[in-house]
Amino acid sequence: MINIAITGGIGSGKSEVTAYLSSKGYIVVDADKMSREMTAAGGKAIPYIREHFGPAFIMEDGSLNRAAMRDLVFRDPAKKKLLEEGTTKVVIEDIEAIKAERERLGDKALFYDIPLLFETGTANNYDIVLVVTADYEVRKSRIMARDGIGPEIIDLIMDSQEGEDEKASMADFVIYNNGTIDDLHDSVELLLKKLEI
Repeated sequence: MINIAITGGIGSGKSEVTAYLSSKGYIVVDADKMSREMTAAGGKAIPYIREHFGPAFIMEDGSLNRAAMRDLVFRDPAKKKLLEEGTTKVVIEDIEAIKAERERLGDKALFYDIPLLFETGTANNYDIVLVVTADYEVRKSRIMARDGIGPEIIDLIMDSQEGEDEKASMADFVIYNNGTIDDLHDSVELLLKKLEI
């Protein structure tokens, strides 16, 4: 089974790539979804967050206060690292369990949507790394349109992530997503043909 990690900075189009792959019948493991589940009420990461960040970061329903945490981690790199240390280990364990199960079931390929692949040092856990990227201003305008976040916060978020050029240089394959959705889908189809999956 080929294990293919897909990563890219915010606004790059990575989610569109994984949605397209899913629509074609490929299995995509979503690390962000796993992370959201572990920070929901009763999630595996909540005790760690309460212990290391305090009760102000836990909502009344027992879930992570995402707005407060986002404001903290994008302004304090040490706190961002502390949060990632607490959540990455659990996500990796869950991903490894899924990998083993899908291999047992005889899947030919498995895709993994992992936004912080390089930042967490887990790229070597996969056979192939695909980076989806786009120009800075293209990404910024997508985020503003999609999320309604102001440009200052977007700059902080984008600056806190590994540089796009650096990610691309470490990838096995790169999709440059500065065009239309159809262009992006065509690029994915070319990759699937190259990989013969």
